[in-house]
Amino acid sequence: MGSDNLFHKRKERLAKTLQRKKAMIAPYDRVLIVCEGAKTEPEYFKEMRTAFRLSNANIIICGEECGSDPLSVVKYAIDKFKEDPDYNRVYCVIDRDKHATFDAAINKVRHTRLGSKTSIHNIVSIPCFELWLLLHYVYTTRPFCCTSSDCDLVITELRKIYLFQDYNKGNKNIFTKTKDKLNTAIKHAEQLEKNNKATNSNNPSTNIHELVKYLLTLKYVRL
Repeated sequence: MGSDNLFHKRKERLAKTLQRKKAMIAPYDRVLIVCEGAKTEPEYFKEMRTAFRLSNANIIICGEECGSDPLSVVKYAIDKFKEDPDYNRVYCVIDRDKHATFDAAINKVRHTRLGSKTSIHNIVSIPCFELWLLLHYVYTTRPFCCTSSDCDLVITELRKIYLFQDYNKGNKNIFTKTKDKLNTAIKHAEQLEKNNKATNSNNPSTNIHELVKYLLTLKYVRL
């Protein structure tokens, strides 16, 4: 008899939890953003979520728990979706740099089907996320290549900009610093995308603007 009461109480608690979750979810897409970076990328998108006044229950952002290589990010995103399949879109934010699992991660997303109502997307920066930050201030098609870390070259260029002279991965308030130049970054990223198609190149490149533009549409839906 006691075990039956315990079972019913647990059932009631679960039902109430699900009701609270549904009440919190806003009437627009639910989105999972899984980032390779432990701090920089997730902090950037969390700041953006706050600035756009998007719901924490709709826009879920993961970082440190996802692993530090592209394939780990993709696998984590898929597992996270399986735990909670109530997402409209899943984004895997990864860098090329020198990662050995980069191609495997790209292929994993390409061949993954999450369900009829959910799409999964690669958001890729070559060589790294910092290129997106650089594009807020300068347009460049210069390849970033070296024997150690290609990303270090991008960061060196980024530090030439006054606001980023002390930049290190994990810095906070990056979106706040750059949000006034968001349209410039989108314009430069789209311009770079056209150049890369014309020249059949991909270093440098980023499609972070696609995710940013999508989040902007949710902002306007919310308004």
